[in-house]
Amino acid sequence: MKSVKGSSQQKLSDSEFPLSPNQAVLLVAFSIVFVMLFGTYVKIFLEFVFGNIEWNSPCLFVEFLIIVPSIFVVKKYGYSFKTFFRFNSVSLSTIFWTIIFGLSVTIIGDQLDRIIQSWFPMPDDLVQAIEKIFLTPNIVDFVFLLIIATLGAGFCEEMLFRGFLQNILEKKFRLWVAIVIPALFFGFIHLMPWLVLQITLLGTALGVLAWRCNSIYPSILVHGINNLIAVLYIRFRSPELDSIYMSESLVNPTFVFLAIVCFIFSGRQIWLSTQPKQTSNRNSL
Repeated sequence: MKSVKGSSQQKLSDSEFPLSPNQAVLLVAFSIVFVMLFGTYVKIFLEFVFGNIEWNSPCLFVEFLIIVPSIFVVKKYGYSFKTFFRFNSVSLSTIFWTIIFGLSVTIIGDQLDRIIQSWFPMPDDLVQAIEKIFLTPNIVDFVFLLIIATLGAGFCEEMLFRGFLQNILEKKFRLWVAIVIPALFFGFIHLMPWLVLQITLLGTALGVLAWRCNSIYPSILVHGINNLIAVLYIRFRSPELDSIYMSESLVNPTFVFLAIVCFIFSGRQIWLSTQPKQTSNRNSL
């Protein structure tokens, strides 16, 4: 691990990362474990001090801490924050097509999830426990939960997986490996075997998007759209809404067909209007 000492720190070049891939993977694993343990501690502490409170958001605010170790490393070794985490600007047209892409991915992912749940159903108690969090009668708590699910998960997880980890892995491995490893972390961080496949596939799409655009802004946007729609659907679900969106236990085929068309077309538009930064001769699928 290279150290940059003294007050006049030098910015490292694009090819000189301060961590090896193994060190980056370990740091990401540490970040995940740290957040899980700290979140458990916060929950126990709040219940001990305040008893059974009707607030869920304080325990989930630890989501924002998942990126702290990586930020510490970037600052310690004098690396460009913008370059390291891929906070590179994208065009307005890319943002527009990314929104369409995000909406289509959300519907396709929902359909895939419903199909998997029909084969490998999540226990009803767990489903009800998850829904109960977002059905809180405390509207302020719900607003905080919405912020955490969109901004917390969108920004922090994309910074960690598609910015920090994938950026390092792209320097040493073939592109598909650099995309799949963060996607697997992304899938398993949710600790639900019923969701691992669909979340890993979402992570793969986000990885390709971040690589192709050389920016995590599009992946943050897609991630945020997916979580926003999921939370709002849980909160405001009704028989009237289901009669439009659903067909028995699956998504209405019309919506699925439109989502697939939009997914292909918007994905093509993004692909044609962007050019990935070539950082390694290994960067081919």
